[in-house]
Amino acid sequence: PTWALVEEVHRAASMSAFPRFWQRVSDTLATQLELEELTVEELTSVLLSWLHETHLWEQQERTTSHQDALPRSLSVASSAAAEPPLAPGMPVRLHIYDVSQEEGIQKLNRVLAHKHSPLKFGGVFHAGVEVNGLEWSYGYSPSESRPGVACVEPRTHPQHHYRQTVALRHTHVPAESIADIISELVEQYPGHDYHLLRRNCCHFADDFCRRLGVGGIPGWIHRLARLGAGLDTLLQNAPRPIKERVYG
Repeated sequence: PTWALVEEVHRAASMSAFPRFWQRVSDTLATQLELEELTVEELTSVLLSWLHETHLWEQQERTTSHQDALPRSLSVASSAAAEPPLAPGMPVRLHIYDVSQEEGIQKLNRVLAHKHSPLKFGGVFHAGVEVNGLEWSYGYSPSESRPGVACVEPRTHPQHHYRQTVALRHTHVPAESIADIISELVEQYPGHDYHLLRRNCCHFADDFCRRLGVGGIPGWIHRLARLGAGLDTLLQNAPRPIKERVYG
């Protein structure tokens, strides 16, 4: 539905480091608001216009960055001299995987969210949070005695294909408190509570990062899951004939 696409554009604008680009995207999408749904042809037209805006935006940003490089560097230098340095804290990294080892999933994710593109629509991703040398993630477990939260060596999850790493801010939470946070998450994220759309590894990663004080994860990582959850809610509340038509 068009409203879902509009909602995701506004969400991306509020979380992105490049709000001016998303404002351009919003402007191109405004011409489609009178439509309740987009056909494949209309959606293709919208996506192509976004790609065009990406090219224009990159050119403009390069020009602006070049013109502002000297004053900005002087400003940063004077600011650094005037303010005492903060304690470095502990690095937090978000490791992103293509779900499973299927080549088809990897191809889909490359199309929807190429790792070198500033514009990412979403994809089918697994996410793990690295802090203090270990990567923590959440997954399904059919047994109530087996926790859903597990840790591995960074970037080595055995069930998924490693894709890229997003460096987040440093956390100033002490190591002992991080251990307490992880213990709480183990209790609050049992494996049998896992839900593909509403309570998955990306929700866990977002929650963990917020508790570490480094902010939420980038919206594009779990955008498809949010869209799917929204559509699922609409279908659950739809009249019975529509449900029967969709679910059979």
